[in-house]
Amino acid sequence: MIREMPWNLIISKLKKESTSEENSQLEAWLSDSGNRELFEELQGLWDKIQSNASSYTPDSAYYWKELSRRMKTSSSTPVAKPDRKSTFHIWKYVAAACIVIVVCFSFYLGQWAGTPEATLLEYKSMGGKSMASLPDQSSVWLHSNTKLICDIQHKKEERVVTLRGEAYFDVAHDKRKPFIVQTDGVRILVHGTKFNVEAFPDMENIYVSLLEGSVSLDTENDHRYLAPGETATYNKSSRRLSVTKDDVLFAASWTKDQIVFEQRSLQDICRFLRKWYRVKIDLDPTIADSIHYTFTLRNEPLEEILRLMARINPIGYTFNENNELSIYKK
Repeated sequence: MIREMPWNLIISKLKKESTSEENSQLEAWLSDSGNRELFEELQGLWDKIQSNASSYTPDSAYYWKELSRRMKTSSSTPVAKPDRKSTFHIWKYVAAACIVIVVCFSFYLGQWAGTPEATLLEYKSMGGKSMASLPDQSSVWLHSNTKLICDIQHKKEERVVTLRGEAYFDVAHDKRKPFIVQTDGVRILVHGTKFNVEAFPDMENIYVSLLEGSVSLDTENDHRYLAPGETATYNKSSRRLSVTKDDVLFAASWTKDQIVFEQRSLQDICRFLRKWYRVKIDLDPTIADSIHYTFTLRNEPLEEILRLMARINPIGYTFNENNELSIYKK
């Protein structure tokens, strides 16, 4: 029988917001050595997520708007929005708590059900980017709306992860246990390297960009090797795989703390904005190369960046109901 997890007590403790009574209740639960071991894993994971999320600010304006839309709130009904500082802290804690619960609840089920060999770890990044540390010491950055399922801890011969979305991998080297990334139609074999995989379900192609090391790719019809500086493109419809030299640093640019633009054209900047915020942008071709900007992109909300750009040059912008962005001459 699976024991009940006191998530409310655990999260309050991790956030350092627990009362004396809650601490006493949690200590009673922690008197079991198995429970304490699990809590210590949670504490370590929480600390890692907090340290990596400290410099990241999600696009809170969009999330509040999206939440309102999904709740079918009337456009005439005012929606209260917390101030930016408060929103950041709320989202930071929620993101961290969600990752902790998703990852460790899978572990907990396996441990208490008595079948740890079947344990799967699931990581999700619902909004913005998040970093996950895998049990084999590999690191993975997850883009927004990305899910990673890991079968690593108890596999004897290989480390296997399944990806839906986009992720940047920094894989720990282990000759005895190859690292495998599975996507829709492509199997990527790794021995210890850095690479980016873009494999969203709604995309026609899957992209694998190699920054360091070497990987091999297997599809239904092909087997290819990648060298650093190359990108593999797999078309889901034709099931064809191609390899080309590419700007692989751009492919992984969304994982950076900041990007500096110096007299870059609007067209170049929109290329990065598409990747950074994962948003579709329809750019007016008459201003694509004639307008230039110098600024540093960190983790500001997209609309804040657009407002600043519109003040500097005569451009306008709109979002449609699918959150697709149009930029035009004003």
